[in-house]
Amino acid sequence: MMTLFAICFWAGLTLTLLVTFFGGDLSEFHVDSGGGHGHGGPTVFNLSSILASMTVFGGVGYMLGTVGMENSLWILLIAIVSGVLIGWLFFIFYAKVIYKHDHSMKESDFDLNGQLGQLTIPIHGKAMGEMKFVLQGTKRTVSAKSDNGESIPKGAKVVILKMQHGVATVMAIKDALGDLDGE
Repeated sequence: MMTLFAICFWAGLTLTLLVTFFGGDLSEFHVDSGGGHGHGGPTVFNLSSILASMTVFGGVGYMLGTVGMENSLWILLIAIVSGVLIGWLFFIFYAKVIYKHDHSMKESDFDLNGQLGQLTIPIHGKAMGEMKFVLQGTKRTVSAKSDNGESIPKGAKVVILKMQHGVATVMAIKDALGDLDGE
C-alpha cells in the first residue's frame, strides 16, 4: 500500500511541475459533458484538480503510514477524502479565478456563416468585392462574392452564406428576406 501512495505522490508532483514549468494548458484535459463544442464552463475533471488530488492522496497516505498508523482502511479512507477535498478546492480556484478570466477564442468564433455586414466595395457580377462586419467587438473586412453571380451595390447589407479560401459568398439581405417570404 505504501508503494501505491509513493507512486501517486511522486507522479502527481512530477506531472504538476512539468505542466507548470514546460507549458500545457490546464484547461485542455477535461471530460466532455455533452454540451457540444462550445465552452460551457469548467469541469471538475481538469488536469490541475486531478494532479492535486493524486499528489495529496499519495502524500497523505504515505505520511500516515510512516507515522505508525496501523489500520490500512483508515489510512486509505483519510487519503481519499484528503485528495478529493484538495481536488475540489483546486477546481473552485480554477473555476472562480482562472477560468473567469479565460477569453480564449472558441471554434465558433471563426465560423462566419450567417454573419451580417455591409459592402465597402461593390460586387459586379462574378467579380469580387469587399464587406465589413463586426466580430468580437472588432471591425473586420473580408473579400466577398455574390452567391448567384448578380451585382450587389456598395453599401448593401449582406449575409455570409459560406466561407471558402478566405472569400465570403454573400447574399444581399433583401434577397435573403425575399427567399424567406417565398417559402
